[in-house]
Amino acid sequence: MKACPQCRRTYTADIAFCPYDGKALSAASDEEELGDDPLVGRVFIDRYHLTARIGEGGMCTVYRATHVLTRKLWAVKILHAELAAQRRAVKRFQKEAQAASRIDHANVIHVTDFGTSEEGYVYLVMEYLEGSTLKRTIQTDGPFSLDRVVHIVRQIGGALDAAHAQSVIHRDLKPENIMLLPTDEAERERVKVLDFGIAKVQEDTSDSAPLTAQNMVMGTPQYMSPEQAKGLELDARSDIYSLGIITYEMLTGRTPFHGGPSKIILNKHANEIPPSPRRLRPDLSAHVERVVMRALEKSPLRRPQSGSEFARELELAVKLAATMSKREAERSLPPSSRMADATLAEEPPATEKSLADMVMASQTVLARKEPRRSATWRTVVIVAVVIACVFIGGIIWWSLLS
Repeated sequence: MKACPQCRRTYTADIAFCPYDGKALSAASDEEELGDDPLVGRVFIDRYHLTARIGEGGMCTVYRATHVLTRKLWAVKILHAELAAQRRAVKRFQKEAQAASRIDHANVIHVTDFGTSEEGYVYLVMEYLEGSTLKRTIQTDGPFSLDRVVHIVRQIGGALDAAHAQSVIHRDLKPENIMLLPTDEAERERVKVLDFGIAKVQEDTSDSAPLTAQNMVMGTPQYMSPEQAKGLELDARSDIYSLGIITYEMLTGRTPFHGGPSKIILNKHANEIPPSPRRLRPDLSAHVERVVMRALEKSPLRRPQSGSEFARELELAVKLAATMSKREAERSLPPSSRMADATLAEEPPATEKSLADMVMASQTVLARKEPRRSATWRTVVIVAVVIACVFIGGIIWWSLLS
Protein backbone atom coordinates (compact mmCIF):
# COMPACT_ATOMS: atom_id res chain seq x y z
CA MET A 1 0.00 0.00 0.00
CA LYS A 2 0.99 3.62 -0.59
CA ALA A 3 -0.21 6.85 1.01
CA CYS A 4 -0.39 10.47 -0.11
CA PRO A 5 1.81 12.71 2.09
CA GLN A 6 -0.71 15.56 1.79
CA CYS A 7 -4.23 14.13 2.07
CA ARG A 8 -3.18 10.76 3.61
CA ARG A 9 -5.42 8.79 1.26
CA THR A 10 -4.14 5.28 0.63
CA TYR A 11 -3.71 3.45 -2.69
CA THR A 12 -2.46 0.18 -4.08
CA ALA A 13 1.26 -0.24 -4.79
CA ASP A 14 0.87 0.13 -8.57
CA ILE A 15 -0.31 3.76 -8.29
CA ALA A 16 2.43 6.42 -8.24
CA PHE A 17 0.60 9.74 -7.79
CA CYS A 18 -2.43 10.87 -5.79
CA PRO A 19 -5.24 11.62 -8.28
CA TYR A 20 -6.63 14.32 -5.98
CA ASP A 21 -3.58 16.54 -5.45
CA GLY A 22 -0.91 15.05 -7.74
CA LYS A 23 1.59 14.32 -4.94
CA ALA A 24 3.98 11.38 -5.30
CA LEU A 25 2.89 8.49 -3.10
CA SER A 26 5.11 6.86 -0.50
CA ALA A 27 4.88 3.58 1.37
CA ALA A 28 1.98 3.56 3.81
CA SER A 29 2.57 2.80 7.46
CA ASP A 30 0.91 -0.21 9.06
CA GLU A 31 -1.57 2.12 10.76
CA GLU A 32 -2.49 3.75 7.46
CA GLU A 33 -2.78 0.41 5.71
CA LEU A 34 -4.87 -1.55 8.19
CA GLY A 35 -5.17 0.09 11.60
CA ASP A 36 -7.42 2.96 10.47
CA ASP A 37 -9.71 0.72 8.44
CA PRO A 38 -11.33 -2.28 10.07
CA LEU A 39 -13.13 -3.17 6.83
CA VAL A 40 -9.93 -4.15 4.99
CA GLY A 41 -9.60 -7.92 5.13
CA ARG A 42 -13.30 -8.55 5.82
CA VAL A 43 -15.87 -10.27 3.62
CA PHE A 44 -18.50 -7.62 2.98
CA ILE A 45 -22.19 -8.59 2.59
CA ASP A 46 -21.10 -12.24 2.30
CA ARG A 47 -19.82 -11.72 -1.23
CA TYR A 48 -16.94 -9.27 -1.48
CA HIS A 49 -13.57 -9.77 0.18
CA LEU A 50 -12.23 -6.22 0.73
CA THR A 51 -8.51 -6.51 0.04
CA ALA A 52 -7.34 -2.87 -0.04
CA ARG A 53 -8.49 0.71 0.33
CA ILE A 54 -7.82 2.34 -3.03
CA GLY A 55 -9.36 5.79 -2.63
CA GLU A 56 -11.13 8.12 -0.27
CA GLY A 57 -13.14 11.31 -0.66
CA GLY A 58 -15.28 13.61 1.41
CA MET A 59 -18.24 11.25 1.38
CA CYS A 60 -16.96 7.76 0.62
CA THR A 61 -14.15 5.25 0.76
CA VAL A 62 -13.46 2.96 -2.19
CA TYR A 63 -12.12 -0.57 -1.72
CA ARG A 64 -10.74 -3.13 -4.09
CA ALA A 65 -12.67 -6.33 -3.58
CA THR A 66 -12.67 -9.90 -4.84
CA HIS A 67 -15.95 -11.76 -5.25
CA VAL A 68 -15.65 -14.85 -3.05
CA LEU A 69 -17.20 -17.18 -5.65
CA THR A 70 -16.25 -15.80 -9.08
CA ARG A 71 -12.87 -14.35 -7.95
CA LYS A 72 -13.58 -11.34 -10.15
CA LEU A 73 -12.29 -7.94 -9.03
CA TRP A 74 -14.80 -5.22 -8.13
CA ALA A 75 -14.70 -1.76 -6.58
CA VAL A 76 -16.91 -1.29 -3.52
CA LYS A 77 -17.76 2.29 -2.59
CA ILE A 78 -18.95 2.75 1.00
CA LEU A 79 -20.47 5.92 2.45
CA HIS A 80 -18.64 7.23 5.52
CA ALA A 81 -20.29 5.92 8.68
CA GLU A 82 -20.95 9.40 10.07
CA LEU A 83 -22.91 10.27 6.90
CA ALA A 84 -24.97 7.09 6.79
CA ALA A 85 -27.45 8.60 9.25
CA GLN A 86 -27.93 11.74 7.14
CA ARG A 87 -30.85 11.44 4.76
CA ARG A 88 -29.43 13.88 2.21
CA ALA A 89 -26.09 12.10 2.04
CA VAL A 90 -27.73 8.70 1.61
CA LYS A 91 -30.13 10.08 -1.00
CA ARG A 92 -27.26 11.62 -2.96
CA PHE A 93 -25.32 8.36 -2.80
CA GLN A 94 -28.38 6.49 -4.02
CA LYS A 95 -28.83 8.94 -6.89
CA GLU A 96 -25.25 8.27 -8.01
CA ALA A 97 -26.04 4.57 -8.24
CA GLN A 98 -29.31 5.20 -10.06
CA ALA A 99 -27.83 7.72 -12.50
CA ALA A 100 -24.84 5.55 -13.43
CA SER A 101 -26.81 2.30 -13.66
CA ARG A 102 -29.37 3.73 -16.11
CA ILE A 103 -26.59 4.64 -18.62
CA ASP A 104 -25.53 1.67 -20.72
CA HIS A 105 -22.38 2.80 -22.51
CA ALA A 106 -18.87 1.42 -22.90
CA ASN A 107 -17.32 4.69 -21.67
CA VAL A 108 -19.43 5.00 -18.50
CA ILE A 109 -18.53 3.06 -15.36
CA HIS A 110 -20.82 0.09 -14.78
CA VAL A 111 -22.63 -0.01 -11.42
CA THR A 112 -23.97 -3.46 -10.50
CA ASP A 113 -25.34 -3.21 -6.96
CA PHE A 114 -26.49 -0.75 -4.31
CA GLY A 115 -27.86 -1.16 -0.81
CA THR A 116 -27.36 -1.07 2.95
CA SER A 117 -25.56 -3.85 4.82
CA GLU A 118 -26.81 -5.42 8.06
CA GLU A 119 -24.28 -3.27 9.96
CA GLY A 120 -25.73 -0.11 8.39
CA TYR A 121 -23.04 0.52 5.74
CA VAL A 122 -24.46 2.18 2.63
CA TYR A 123 -22.60 0.89 -0.43
CA LEU A 124 -22.51 0.53 -4.19
CA VAL A 125 -20.54 -1.97 -6.25
CA MET A 126 -18.85 -0.95 -9.51
CA GLU A 127 -16.55 -2.48 -12.08
CA TYR A 128 -12.90 -2.35 -11.00
CA LEU A 129 -10.74 -0.22 -13.28
CA GLU A 130 -6.99 -0.59 -13.76
CA GLY A 131 -5.60 2.70 -14.98
CA SER A 132 -5.04 6.30 -13.97
CA THR A 133 -7.17 9.41 -13.86
CA LEU A 134 -7.05 11.87 -16.71
CA LYS A 135 -5.89 14.49 -14.19
CA ARG A 136 -2.83 12.52 -13.23
CA THR A 137 -2.05 11.72 -16.86
CA ILE A 138 -2.19 15.40 -17.80
CA GLN A 139 0.20 16.15 -14.93
CA THR A 140 2.69 13.53 -16.12
CA ASP A 141 2.25 13.61 -19.94
CA GLY A 142 0.59 16.92 -20.82
CA PRO A 143 0.11 18.75 -23.04
CA PHE A 144 -1.21 15.92 -25.22
CA SER A 145 -0.81 15.36 -28.94
CA LEU A 146 -3.78 16.43 -31.07
CA ASP A 147 -4.60 12.84 -32.08
CA ARG A 148 -4.64 11.75 -28.44
CA VAL A 149 -6.94 14.63 -27.50
CA VAL A 150 -9.36 13.75 -30.31
CA HIS A 151 -9.32 10.08 -29.27
CA ILE A 152 -10.19 10.95 -25.66
CA VAL A 153 -12.77 13.63 -26.50
CA ARG A 154 -14.58 11.29 -28.88
CA GLN A 155 -15.10 8.78 -26.06
CA ILE A 156 -16.11 11.36 -23.44
CA GLY A 157 -18.52 12.91 -25.94
CA GLY A 158 -20.11 9.51 -26.56
CA ALA A 159 -20.48 8.92 -22.82
CA LEU A 160 -22.13 12.32 -22.36
CA ASP A 161 -24.54 11.71 -25.23
CA ALA A 162 -25.56 8.40 -23.65
CA ALA A 163 -26.10 10.11 -20.28
CA HIS A 164 -28.04 12.99 -21.81
CA ALA A 165 -30.22 10.53 -23.75
CA GLN A 166 -31.29 9.22 -20.32
CA SER A 167 -31.88 12.82 -19.11
CA VAL A 168 -28.82 12.61 -16.83
CA ILE A 169 -26.60 15.71 -16.50
CA HIS A 170 -23.25 14.94 -14.88
CA ARG A 171 -22.65 18.44 -13.38
CA ASP A 172 -19.16 17.54 -12.11
CA LEU A 173 -17.27 16.48 -15.22
CA LYS A 174 -13.54 16.95 -14.61
CA PRO A 175 -10.28 15.04 -15.23
CA GLU A 176 -10.41 13.53 -11.73
CA ASN A 177 -13.69 11.83 -12.69
CA ILE A 178 -12.34 10.35 -15.92
CA MET A 179 -10.25 7.19 -15.95
CA LEU A 180 -7.87 6.21 -18.74
CA LEU A 181 -7.42 2.48 -19.14
CA PRO A 182 -4.31 1.36 -21.06
CA THR A 183 -4.59 -0.61 -24.29
CA ASP A 184 -2.05 -2.30 -26.55
CA GLU A 185 -1.56 0.97 -28.45
CA ALA A 186 0.30 3.92 -26.96
CA GLU A 187 -1.83 7.03 -26.39
CA ARG A 188 -4.99 5.11 -27.37
CA GLU A 189 -6.48 4.69 -23.92
CA ARG A 190 -10.03 3.56 -23.23
CA VAL A 191 -12.03 6.18 -21.33
CA LYS A 192 -14.41 5.67 -18.41
CA VAL A 193 -16.52 8.51 -17.01
CA LEU A 194 -17.07 8.14 -13.25
CA ASP A 195 -18.70 9.72 -10.23
CA PHE A 196 -22.28 10.72 -10.94
CA GLY A 197 -22.58 11.78 -7.29
CA ILE A 198 -24.10 15.18 -8.06
CA ALA A 199 -25.67 14.21 -11.37
CA LYS A 200 -29.13 15.52 -12.04
CA VAL A 201 -31.92 13.52 -13.63
CA GLN A 202 -33.89 16.18 -15.50
CA GLU A 203 -37.34 14.66 -15.27
CA ASP A 204 -36.89 13.84 -11.58
CA THR A 205 -37.33 17.40 -10.29
CA SER A 206 -39.52 16.57 -7.31
CA ASP A 207 -37.06 14.02 -5.97
CA SER A 208 -33.91 16.04 -6.56
CA ALA A 209 -35.12 19.33 -5.09
CA PRO A 210 -34.53 18.54 -1.39
CA LEU A 211 -30.92 17.38 -1.96
CA THR A 212 -29.48 20.86 -2.47
CA ALA A 213 -30.46 24.30 -1.32
CA GLN A 214 -32.08 26.57 -3.90
CA ASN A 215 -29.50 28.31 -6.13
CA MET A 216 -26.73 26.36 -4.39
CA VAL A 217 -23.65 26.01 -6.62
CA MET A 218 -22.60 22.36 -7.00
CA GLY A 219 -19.50 21.18 -8.83
CA THR A 220 -15.79 21.99 -9.16
CA PRO A 221 -15.15 25.71 -9.89
CA GLN A 222 -12.41 25.21 -12.52
CA TYR A 223 -14.77 23.14 -14.72
CA MET A 224 -18.15 24.78 -14.15
CA SER A 225 -20.23 26.38 -16.89
CA PRO A 226 -21.27 30.06 -16.64
CA GLU A 227 -24.87 29.07 -15.89
CA GLN A 228 -23.68 26.62 -13.25
CA ALA A 229 -21.47 29.31 -11.68
CA LYS A 230 -24.52 31.57 -11.45
CA GLY A 231 -26.68 28.88 -9.84
CA LEU A 232 -29.07 28.80 -12.82
CA GLU A 233 -31.04 25.89 -14.24
CA LEU A 234 -28.79 23.51 -16.19
CA ASP A 235 -29.21 21.31 -19.22
CA ALA A 236 -26.91 18.98 -21.16
CA ARG A 237 -24.94 21.86 -22.68
CA SER A 238 -23.45 22.63 -19.26
CA ASP A 239 -21.55 19.33 -19.54
CA ILE A 240 -20.36 20.37 -23.03
CA TYR A 241 -18.77 23.49 -21.50
CA SER A 242 -17.01 21.29 -18.92
CA LEU A 243 -15.77 19.05 -21.74
CA GLY A 244 -14.45 22.18 -23.47
CA ILE A 245 -12.49 23.07 -20.32
CA ILE A 246 -11.06 19.54 -20.15
CA THR A 247 -10.06 19.75 -23.82
CA TYR A 248 -8.40 23.12 -23.19
CA GLU A 249 -6.44 21.53 -20.33
CA MET A 250 -5.36 18.52 -22.39
CA LEU A 251 -4.09 20.83 -25.14
CA THR A 252 -2.31 23.38 -22.93
CA GLY A 253 -1.61 21.62 -19.63
CA ARG A 254 -3.77 24.02 -17.57
CA THR A 255 -7.33 25.22 -17.18
CA PRO A 256 -8.28 28.68 -18.53
CA PHE A 257 -9.28 29.98 -15.10
CA HIS A 258 -7.32 28.76 -12.09
CA GLY A 259 -5.77 30.02 -8.87
CA GLY A 260 -7.40 32.25 -6.29
CA PRO A 261 -10.63 31.79 -4.34
CA SER A 262 -13.48 29.80 -5.85
CA LYS A 263 -15.65 32.92 -5.99
CA ILE A 264 -13.17 34.65 -8.33
CA ILE A 265 -12.93 31.60 -10.60
CA LEU A 266 -16.72 31.35 -10.82
CA ASN A 267 -16.96 35.04 -11.68
CA LYS A 268 -14.44 34.55 -14.50
CA HIS A 269 -16.45 31.66 -15.94
CA ALA A 270 -19.56 33.81 -15.85
CA ASN A 271 -18.10 37.02 -17.27
CA GLU A 272 -14.62 36.70 -18.82
CA ILE A 273 -13.46 35.31 -22.16
CA PRO A 274 -10.98 32.45 -21.60
CA PRO A 275 -7.34 33.18 -22.55
CA SER A 276 -6.40 32.08 -26.06
CA PRO A 277 -5.08 28.49 -26.06
CA ARG A 278 -2.58 29.52 -28.76
CA ARG A 279 -0.90 31.88 -26.31
CA LEU A 280 -0.05 28.83 -24.21
CA ARG A 281 0.61 26.54 -27.18
CA PRO A 282 1.73 28.55 -30.24
CA ASP A 283 1.81 25.51 -32.56
CA LEU A 284 -1.95 25.08 -32.15
CA SER A 285 -3.88 25.95 -35.30
CA ALA A 286 -6.53 28.66 -35.41
CA HIS A 287 -9.06 26.03 -36.54
CA VAL A 288 -8.56 23.90 -33.42
CA GLU A 289 -8.64 26.96 -31.17
CA ARG A 290 -11.90 28.12 -32.76
CA VAL A 291 -13.60 24.78 -32.00
CA VAL A 292 -12.43 24.78 -28.37
CA MET A 293 -13.49 28.38 -27.81
CA ARG A 294 -16.93 27.64 -29.28
CA ALA A 295 -17.45 25.01 -26.59
CA LEU A 296 -16.59 27.72 -24.02
CA GLU A 297 -19.20 30.21 -25.20
CA LYS A 298 -21.13 31.90 -22.38
CA SER A 299 -24.45 31.17 -24.09
CA PRO A 300 -25.39 27.47 -24.30
CA LEU A 301 -27.05 28.19 -27.66
CA ARG A 302 -23.68 29.07 -29.20
CA ARG A 303 -21.93 25.88 -28.05
CA PRO A 304 -21.97 22.50 -29.81
CA GLN A 305 -25.28 20.93 -28.85
CA SER A 306 -23.93 17.46 -28.08
CA GLY A 307 -20.74 15.68 -27.12
CA SER A 308 -20.46 13.92 -30.46
CA GLU A 309 -20.95 17.21 -32.34
CA PHE A 310 -18.06 18.77 -30.42
CA ALA A 311 -15.89 15.69 -31.03
CA ARG A 312 -16.62 15.77 -34.79
CA GLU A 313 -15.82 19.48 -35.03
CA LEU A 314 -12.55 18.96 -33.17
CA GLU A 315 -11.55 16.00 -35.35
CA LEU A 316 -12.27 17.94 -38.56
CA ALA A 317 -10.29 20.94 -37.28
CA VAL A 318 -7.30 18.71 -36.48
CA LYS A 319 -7.44 17.09 -39.94
CA LEU A 320 -7.72 20.49 -41.61
CA ALA A 321 -4.76 21.78 -39.60
CA ALA A 322 -2.68 18.75 -40.63
CA THR A 323 -3.57 19.24 -44.32
CA MET A 324 -2.70 22.93 -44.26
CA SER A 325 0.53 22.23 -42.39
CA LYS A 326 1.53 19.70 -45.06
CA ARG A 327 0.78 22.17 -47.86
CA GLU A 328 2.76 24.86 -46.08
CA ALA A 329 5.70 22.49 -45.77
CA GLU A 330 5.49 21.68 -49.49
CA ARG A 331 5.48 25.38 -50.40
CA SER A 332 8.67 25.89 -48.42
CA LEU A 333 10.53 23.26 -50.50
CA PRO A 334 12.67 24.33 -53.53
CA PRO A 335 10.82 24.02 -56.88
CA SER A 336 13.02 21.10 -57.95
CA SER A 337 12.14 19.17 -54.78
CA ARG A 338 8.44 19.86 -55.27
CA MET A 339 8.64 18.59 -58.88
CA ALA A 340 10.53 15.49 -57.78
CA ASP A 341 8.00 14.80 -55.03
CA ALA A 342 5.14 15.30 -57.47
CA THR A 343 6.76 12.93 -59.99
CA LEU A 344 7.32 10.28 -57.33
CA ALA A 345 3.77 10.68 -56.12
CA GLU A 346 2.42 10.23 -59.66
CA GLU A 347 4.51 7.13 -60.48
CA PRO A 348 3.34 4.08 -58.52
CA PRO A 349 5.36 0.84 -58.39
CA ALA A 350 5.39 -1.05 -61.70
CA THR A 351 2.79 -3.71 -60.95
CA GLU A 352 1.03 -5.64 -63.71
CA LYS A 353 -1.86 -3.22 -63.56
CA SER A 354 0.33 -0.13 -63.66
CA LEU A 355 2.32 -1.55 -66.58
CA ALA A 356 -0.91 -2.06 -68.47
CA ASP A 357 -1.86 1.49 -67.65
CA MET A 358 1.50 2.68 -68.96
CA VAL A 359 0.92 0.81 -72.24
CA MET A 360 -2.51 2.34 -72.61
CA ALA A 361 -1.05 5.74 -71.86
CA SER A 362 1.66 5.34 -74.50
CA GLN A 363 -0.93 4.33 -77.07
CA THR A 364 -2.92 7.40 -76.22
CA VAL A 365 0.15 9.56 -76.65
CA LEU A 366 0.87 8.01 -80.07
CA ALA A 367 -2.70 8.55 -81.15
CA ARG A 368 -2.47 12.17 -80.09
CA LYS A 369 0.73 12.61 -82.13
CA GLU A 370 -0.94 11.29 -85.32
CA PRO A 371 -2.74 14.55 -86.17
CA ARG A 372 0.58 16.41 -86.00
CA ARG A 373 2.01 14.11 -88.67
CA SER A 374 -1.01 14.70 -90.92
CA ALA A 375 -0.67 18.42 -90.46
CA THR A 376 3.00 18.24 -91.58
CA TRP A 377 2.20 16.34 -94.81
CA ARG A 378 -0.60 18.78 -95.54
CA THR A 379 1.87 21.66 -95.37
CA VAL A 380 4.32 19.92 -97.75
CA VAL A 381 1.58 19.32 -100.33
CA ILE A 382 0.41 22.93 -100.19
CA VAL A 383 3.96 24.24 -100.67
CA ALA A 384 4.49 21.86 -103.62
CA VAL A 385 1.27 23.02 -105.28
CA VAL A 386 2.25 26.67 -104.85
CA ILE A 387 5.69 26.01 -106.37
CA ALA A 388 4.13 24.13 -109.28
CA CYS A 389 1.69 26.98 -109.94
CA VAL A 390 4.51 29.51 -109.92
CA PHE A 391 6.58 27.32 -112.25
CA ILE A 392 3.71 26.83 -114.72
CA GLY A 393 2.84 30.52 -114.56
CA GLY A 394 6.45 31.35 -115.35
CA ILE A 395 6.44 29.08 -118.41
CA ILE A 396 3.22 30.62 -119.71
CA TRP A 397 4.55 34.13 -119.18
CA TRP A 398 7.81 33.24 -121.04
CA SER A 399 5.83 31.76 -123.94
CA LEU A 400 3.80 34.96 -124.30
CA LEU A 401 6.96 37.04 -124.40
CA SER A 402 8.42 34.81 -127.09
